[in-house]
Amino acid sequence: MKSFQRGAGTHLAALAFVWSLGIIGFVPQAVRGQSMNQCIDGCWGSCSSYPLGSHEKQACVDRCLEFTCKKLSANIWGAIAYSRSDKISGWSYEQVDKATAENLAMRYCLKQGGSKCQVEATFYRSCGSLAADGNIVGWGTSGTKQAAQQRSLTECSKAGGRNCEVQAWACSAPTGSSSDNAPSSTTPPVPRAASWGAIAYSSPDMGAGWSQGKDDRASAEREAMNACMKRGHACVLQTAFNKECGALAADGSFTGWGASTDQRQAQQKAIDACRRAGGSRCALHIAFCSY
Repeated sequence: MKSFQRGAGTHLAALAFVWSLGIIGFVPQAVRGQSMNQCIDGCWGSCSSYPLGSHEKQACVDRCLEFTCKKLSANIWGAIAYSRSDKISGWSYEQVDKATAENLAMRYCLKQGGSKCQVEATFYRSCGSLAADGNIVGWGTSGTKQAAQQRSLTECSKAGGRNCEVQAWACSAPTGSSSDNAPSSTTPPVPRAASWGAIAYSSPDMGAGWSQGKDDRASAEREAMNACMKRGHACVLQTAFNKECGALAADGSFTGWGASTDQRQAQQKAIDACRRAGGSRCALHIAFCSY
């Protein structure tokens, strides 16, 4: 099972991030109908020029959350349910109260086929994540997705897990406030059977193109190439992937790409591939998830 990043919609959102390494700037804008998860992902993408784990990156994300995502939702409760025997998870986000968040998470876990679902984590104005290694489970909450995921992995390892992996995560209006609106009676959307993404890149002029959420590979590749050709003159299709995260790193003419159900792994794969190709100062140019 993927997280909200990995599995089931795991991520609600499939978002493209192209960052400002002197290439293309992207600043997420809050729009009507956009989920909190989408906005948070957009903030991480817009701050990707800063090193992972740096204070500068954290400050950039915090500013974005405050000024871009604040108005998206007034409901602030979320929860994660998990069935350890079959590794199936369910979650909820942006709910009006704790009980509703937990009930929806349980309903979605059961709907997905979990045989022994139970609520493992509940969170308020924050992100929550659950990691597991077999029957060993750890969970964590924090103001950002990445910090929550890292905390859940740490807790899983402390509990004795040796191969802990994030199974689910969700963020629920970290800067929101309570609401009198009636809670939604529906569960989060079921993952799409296919959600193709693709990356095209032009090394000489650092032109990039991408696509996400497509029903078939051909459509994803075509859209990525068309977008790239508007920015670059030597576009080459680098990769295509289905229901995964993709990333591209470059150092001049040296490029590398990676794909994984985990966004951080995809980024690291891209950097490693760029270095193997001969790059000494490889930096991420594109990273996004397609779910």
